[in-house]
Amino acid sequence: MQTPYVESDCSIEHNGSTFTAGGAYVDDTYVTAYPGQGGILNDWHGKRLGTWRSTSRWRVNSVYGTHMHQIVATLDDGRTYTGRSFGVGMSFRGKRIASQRKG
Repeated sequence: MQTPYVESDCSIEHNGSTFTAGGAYVDDTYVTAYPGQGGILNDWHGKRLGTWRSTSRWRVNSVYGTHMHQIVATLDDGRTYTGRSFGVGMSFRGKRIASQRKG
């Protein structure tokens, strides 16, 4: 089992208020990351973690976006996850694909 990747210092200040995001997280079961332009999967600070692609999308009624995407993301170390996101710039939460899970 690899050591989990836990991003820290994910705060910004705007108009005198500080806002903190959870940042990226990667372990052998789950990933939280951010789909970027050109199919690049990033952490909160924009560091490349791997690539992503949308395999399907459907219309939703949400304040966060108009379409939900089913995403497959492959980290640069070869681990692959699938999950959902509102797309570029929004958070992605994925679970490791079944063929790569142990046990």
